[in-house]
Amino acid sequence: MVLSKMGLKNVICVELIEFLPLVSRANPHNLSLSDRAFDVAFTGHLMAALYPLRNAEEIDRTVRKGGVCVVVVDECGEEEVKEIVRLFRRSQLLSSSDVTLNGRR
Repeated sequence: MVLSKMGLKNVICVELIEFLPLVSRANPHNLSLSDRAFDVAFTGHLMAALYPLRNAEEIDRTVRKGGVCVVVVDECGEEEVKEIVRLFRRSQLLSSSDVTLNGRR
């Protein structure tokens, strides 16, 4: 909803649990979406995924060349960031930042 209110068009949210009209039920490990369908993909649950590598592969597959993958994880160090980056075989790290969300780092 926030992304739509920011002016992004055709925002699609998928999750294992449906929450209509905002969230459609889909398996993040096997998305029934076209290759290169999105300009931006966002996940806040990559490391909680049953199969993080498979989830990252689907994000990589569905984001167009030149698009952006945004991955939010709990506090982690430089080595953990490198591990996450290695999951994204078609992408490259543009930047990483320490931010505080809801009082958590």
